[in-house]
Amino acid sequence: MKKIIFIISAITVLCISCQKEIFQLRYTNTPTGNFEYFWHEFDQTYGLFQVKNIDWDAVYEEFRPQVNEQTTDAELHAILVRMLQLLDDGHTALIPINSDLPQYIGGPIGRIDTIQDFNLELLKKHYLQDPRETDFAMLYDYLADSIGYIHIYGFADGEKAFDQEMATIMNTFKDAKGLIIDIRGGEGGEDIAGKTIASYFTDSRQLYMTNQIKNGPGKNDFTDLTEWYIAPRGDFQYMGPIVLLTNRLTISARETFQLAMMTLPQVTTLGDTTAGAFSNNAVGELPNGWAFSLSIGDWRAADGTSYEGKGIPPDILVRNQREALLNGQDAVLEKAIGLLK
Repeated sequence: MKKIIFIISAITVLCISCQKEIFQLRYTNTPTGNFEYFWHEFDQTYGLFQVKNIDWDAVYEEFRPQVNEQTTDAELHAILVRMLQLLDDGHTALIPINSDLPQYIGGPIGRIDTIQDFNLELLKKHYLQDPRETDFAMLYDYLADSIGYIHIYGFADGEKAFDQEMATIMNTFKDAKGLIIDIRGGEGGEDIAGKTIASYFTDSRQLYMTNQIKNGPGKNDFTDLTEWYIAPRGDFQYMGPIVLLTNRLTISARETFQLAMMTLPQVTTLGDTTAGAFSNNAVGELPNGWAFSLSIGDWRAADGTSYEGKGIPPDILVRNQREALLNGQDAVLEKAIGLLK
């Protein structure tokens, strides 16, 4: 997921003798105090209630009567988790620090224990001949028929770093018949990284994404709309056919990179629907010390579509089967190769 950010201007949080304050409202380390703090933090900071059509006031009315001063930690944990489940958001979490209670991670990420449909080591063994790596972010090689393959490990750095990475990639594949870019699995990172990479595959300026950040306690308190563009970058741009590979654990900055690539006519997306978690997230701490995270903005595709909670469907749906993958067959990759031959 993207780097966690803290919103200081929107919500001021003071920790005083195991108490929390939001806009001078004090919450004590009691079951009701922890519940009230949790609900109010989401009420003032969460950026996706309208997108997800969630009435957070109604959630309060449903769950607040279930909490009293005799509520146990286990009962409070279960109540807060049920509230988060209503959001079904891959950037939400509840982590009961210094407790044996389990952590909760929202969205598909929380429902999938391990990646069952992608294994880079098996792919290197069965499909790649001489895989090489850039300094930190990419693995690359030629497949058969002059088709280039690029796996992006992560998007955790900025423009300068990825300009260096892409210089290597562009020089290697400038004469490739086609490219396969693989963003299956892994974590998110910085949106600027995906913007930088995608700019090496376009010959014109393209709007690909907008976002707004929650910046006040009111339900409609958001920053002005920010527009994100890709534009030609580097000494030259690769304009040949590209197949972009995705799966259910393609999340966050990987998804915003996909939004950029989807604006390009030479790109076909293939694999499975993505995780559907785009927004940056912030972290907080309850009076009892439990940590939580929440999405703080509204990220959308260039046409205004929100894929939060739904994910981006591929142009061509292909799912790997675990047994076949363990036997060395990556059906998603093979379909991509077939498209580019």
